[in-house]
Amino acid sequence: MKILNGTTFATILITVGCPLLLLSTLNFGWASKQPPEVNVSMDYWAPYYNPALAIVPDGVSIHVVNPTSSPHSLTHDGCRGSGSCAFDTGAIQPGQEFTIPSLPTGRYSYYCVLHPIMKGEIIVIPDHTVINEGTPHDHRMATHAKEIQ
Repeated sequence: MKILNGTTFATILITVGCPLLLLSTLNFGWASKQPPEVNVSMDYWAPYYNPALAIVPDGVSIHVVNPTSSPHSLTHDGCRGSGSCAFDTGAIQPGQEFTIPSLPTGRYSYYCVLHPIMKGEIIVIPDHTVINEGTPHDHRMATHAKEIQ
């Protein structure tokens, strides 16, 4: 079947179609990856936050979920009085979620404004690549967490 100036459909398919098919199978990373995040969930009993100590690589957001039947918050201790308030989720209603954007490297103690007995801590470590270096990431992150104390 001739299409244009003696060029056949098969020639067009091989010349144009194959490179397009090849490109469609490549994974460039940014197209399919979700931004990294760490999950923190509220609970009915101590330690009330799961995990109570969240070690988070810098550049990673914290996804907060409230599966309980009561509203709760994650409020940075610095929000009390005239301190530097790094984050405050406000009251997260039952079944609702909240995302805390990435935080600078450091330690962040927090509590629930509605239930002050609920306490937890976030430690942001300086390098998120430690998760993929072959050593179990919990050990590597714990090592980095000790370094910033």
